[in-house]
Amino acid sequence: MKICIDAGHYGKYNQSPADKRYYESEFTWKLHLLQKKYLEEYGVEVVTTRPGQAQDRGLYSRGTASEGCALFLSDHTNAVGAGVDDKVDYPAAYCGIDGRSDGIGMALAQCVERVLGTKQPARIEHRRGKNGDYYGVLRGATAVGTPGLILEHSFHTNTSITKWLLDDENVDRLARAEAETISLYYNLAKPLPEKKSGWVGEDGGWRFYLGNTG
Repeated sequence: MKICIDAGHYGKYNQSPADKRYYESEFTWKLHLLQKKYLEEYGVEVVTTRPGQAQDRGLYSRGTASEGCALFLSDHTNAVGAGVDDKVDYPAAYCGIDGRSDGIGMALAQCVERVLGTKQPARIEHRRGKNGDYYGVLRGATAVGTPGLILEHSFHTNTSITKWLLDDENVDRLARAEAETISLYYNLAKPLPEKKSGWVGEDGGWRFYLGNTG
């Protein structure tokens, strides 16, 4: 299986009004590399849309980078206006209007809800524009036949959510959970630990066995 992951935005983009240390672009870069790492443990081939965090690439082009993939996933955090709003915290998956990513979109949004412990429930959304999907990355993915979604990891205009997302251990836990969600949805088996030969018995004799090292 092959998946394309897109880190939404680049450089220092979308600073949180709740905590000036947080930038959406830095969070999504960190998260998508961890998602790649954990998905590869399930045998998934993962491609990313940009070679470096400081480099930009057009929206449509990022979507078309998913050609030949089973899924296009673009990571983001959401915002309510320009100020702090601690009442809104729902995770959302903006899925392609063709509906092909609705199932995995809801599964991933609910995963974010569970791991972050949001007060508001997860949801999926669709947004149509003049030329199909409103979002350029989803138009690009659709153009090359890939089911696509934008995953909003709650809101960086929420104080408690922003604090949570600034913790590297939390980001790691989130990436692990999302990789597991994808593996369960697509029925992927996690590889067993590497097997090695070794000693067995106490009679002084030699015998080789195969046993899990993990």
